[in-house]
Amino acid sequence: MTSSIAPQSDFYRDVYFQPIQRRTDFENNLTKHLDWFAERGQTVNMWWRDDDAVSPSPELEELLVFSEKFNVPISLAVIPKFATQALAQRLKSMQTVHVVHHGWQHVNYQDKGRGEKASEFGRRRSSHDMQVELLDGEEILRDLFGALFVPLFVPPWNRIAPLAVQLLKQQRGYGLSAFTWINPFRIPQVQSHIDIIKWKKNKQFCGWGAAKKRFDLQLCRRRTNAKEPLGLLTHHLDHGEGCSEFLEVFLKLTCEHPAVVWRSSYELLEEARREVSLSFGQV
Repeated sequence: MTSSIAPQSDFYRDVYFQPIQRRTDFENNLTKHLDWFAERGQTVNMWWRDDDAVSPSPELEELLVFSEKFNVPISLAVIPKFATQALAQRLKSMQTVHVVHHGWQHVNYQDKGRGEKASEFGRRRSSHDMQVELLDGEEILRDLFGALFVPLFVPPWNRIAPLAVQLLKQQRGYGLSAFTWINPFRIPQVQSHIDIIKWKKNKQFCGWGAAKKRFDLQLCRRRTNAKEPLGLLTHHLDHGEGCSEFLEVFLKLTCEHPAVVWRSSYELLEEARREVSLSFGQV
């Protein structure tokens, strides 16, 4: 007679224990990477960017609580056209928050029918229209957020045309923040590298296994270039199941590890400006 106990046990093992094991594997692997830097007297600079902020919400509040709880700076990429006074009021007393410039209204102007990737500041826009939106966006964010504002431009969908970069250079001290590899533009850059969301089909946490691989790649790169900051990217309005747990685990582990230095976008932009100036003999 075949027992039904074993299959049922296997089911509960898969449902309850495998995710716990994957989380433990992630924590152990990340700790080993960070220990490698600590043993050599080196540190890894990390920073945190969260996109699409416009107003207070329970989802955003959770991230702000994490930021204060772990004393980790967070840079909110705010969409200027829809930014609210309520958000400015919520942030004004926070010590761990900066605001960066996220496009104008997060609208795609590329031709999806031709297979073009989404972009608000892409090659189908006129120089005049983009310049007006860049200037208006900066004015709105400076007026709303004052000293919290950092002139770091985050193009929606992390894509930007060379013409738009040239326009950015004409604005006061602007830098660029997109995703993963450094873009070949002669402008100060503070990039993000690890997105915790799996975007295809249902938006959800990418999973402990995928997160482990993503940190493997980025931390191995920093063994030969420890100066490059490692950017964590979140989208509070799109966080599905698992994102909150990951953030709490990751922030706790890294803020307690001696090899990690959490930096603000303000600090990193200042450093990027100096590096660009030095590389082109301007200082």
